[in-house]
Order: sequence, then structure tokens, then C-alpha cells
Amino acid sequence: MIQELWHTFPRTLVERINSLLDEAEPNPAKAFQLYKTCQSENLWNDTFEKFQKKLNSFYQLPKHDRRKSVMDQMLDAPMSSMTFEEFHLNFRNGQVENRSLLSLASWTHHLLRVGGKYTSVVIAEDVITKTLNYITHPPLFEKASNIGFEDFCDAWKKTVFKLYGKNHDAELTRIVGELQLLHAQLIQEEKQRQDRPVFVPGIYLTQTEIDWTMAVMEAAEENLEMPKYPLSKGPQKPRLIELLRVVQLYKIVQNTKLPEFVKHRESIRATILDRCERLLADKAA
Repeated sequence: MIQELWHTFPRTLVERINSLLDEAEPNPAKAFQLYKTCQSENLWNDTFEKFQKKLNSFYQLPKHDRRKSVMDQMLDAPMSSMTFEEFHLNFRNGQVENRSLLSLASWTHHLLRVGGKYTSVVIAEDVITKTLNYITHPPLFEKASNIGFEDFCDAWKKTVFKLYGKNHDAELTRIVGELQLLHAQLIQEEKQRQDRPVFVPGIYLTQTEIDWTMAVMEAAEENLEMPKYPLSKGPQKPRLIELLRVVQLYKIVQNTKLPEFVKHRESIRATILDRCERLLADKAA
């Protein structure tokens, strides 16, 4: 299992970094800006403190439930789609849950140590934590959303230089180079899957496939037993095949108490939810 997790490490890492925003709340400046916007558009005429409670309730909802209609109900007034766009957060105006960041740092360190078999000081949990902290509190010249693997590597290099100067340049360059090669292989594999001819459009889902995908997403959200694929021959479409592989991996770690597996459970669960959401969003009408 470790080898499979390691093989997809670059992709899973950036998925987990970007998913930190799913649990984020507006920072004080962003909350006040939203308050003033709603005031100016006659959507709110009460105190900032009461508005903050509404905001907190909204951002405590799962990401897929944070719809404009929900915010309209909370404010008891319909807002424009353009105004609702201002409620979308990035790492510059959102506050990331510190516990989630530390958990991701621990997972990253563990996989670098066990999967990559690295022992260098540059993979220390404290170094990874500071790297993730740099990404989630970006300076003005850095990206604040849609973080890619190269962005993580750049932040890692800056963090190591700030901590150690050039003392570990050779080690870090070697490790980053190997990880970039792993990332390139993942991209190439994905491209080959996309280029592989299939007899039906890869984006098209039958009602049976839609029902199974929705059942998988519900099971992941509620920590229920994963549903079996309904057809005995298994899925035939590349994206469904990939989803089933992750589901089978999740079954292994879902109820385990082994520490080395528990650390990966939330990562695999997040991957399942992301792939289900994308499949359902991309399905042909």
C-alpha cells in the first residue's frame, strides 16, 4: 500500500494542500469586507458580530453544501451571483485550520521517510510544517489558490534556505529532482490514459454509474461501508476504473487501527470525494 501511495504522492499532496481551503474560514479582514459588502447592497443591517455568526455557520458546512441559496436564507435576502463570488476563499483571505495543516505535514513527512526512504533534515516534520505554513499564508507575490506541485517545491526550497542557508542544497536538489521525475511520470500516465481510445465517451455516465458514484461519495462523507460496483464485469471507463482502485485502497484503511495506515485514511477519503465530485460535474447530460 505504501508503494501505491508513494507513486501518486505528488498529485495527492497538492490535492490535500488545496483541500485545506475546504475547511477554511474568512480571516478577520475578509469577514469585515464581506460584512461591508452585504451592508452596502442592503443584504444586512444588523451588527458585525451577528454577521460573523452567520458566516461561521456557512463555512462550517461541507464545501458542496455552500450554495448561494443557503447564504440567501441565512441573510434572509437574495444576493447577486457576483456578490456570492466574493464568498469564495483563497489562502490569502482564508484561515486554515491549524490541526489540518499539522496533520498534512505529518502525512507528508511520513511518506517522504517511508515511501521515499529519505533521511535528510530537509524532510523533517518541522520543515514541512513551515513550508505548508508559507503556502497557506502567501506573501503578495505568491499564488493564493490552485497550488501545483512546482509551487510546493518552490516553497520548500525557500523554507530550507531560510532555515539552513545553502548547507543542504545538494540533498534538497536531489530529493526535489526525484520527486519532479515522479510527478512527470504521473502526468505522462494520465496523458496516456486520456489518449487511449475507448468505445464510449469517457465523460459519459449511465444512470447505474451515476448512482454508484453518488453512493461512493455518500459513503466517504459519512464513513459508511463502500458500495460494491453494481456490474460483475467491473467499470470500463478510465475514470471509473481509477475511482474503483482508490475505493479498494480505502477499504483497506477504513477501519484499521494500525498507525501507519490511519495517517493515510483522510488523504484517500479526500481523493475519493474529489474524484466523485469531478465525475458528477463532468458527466454528459
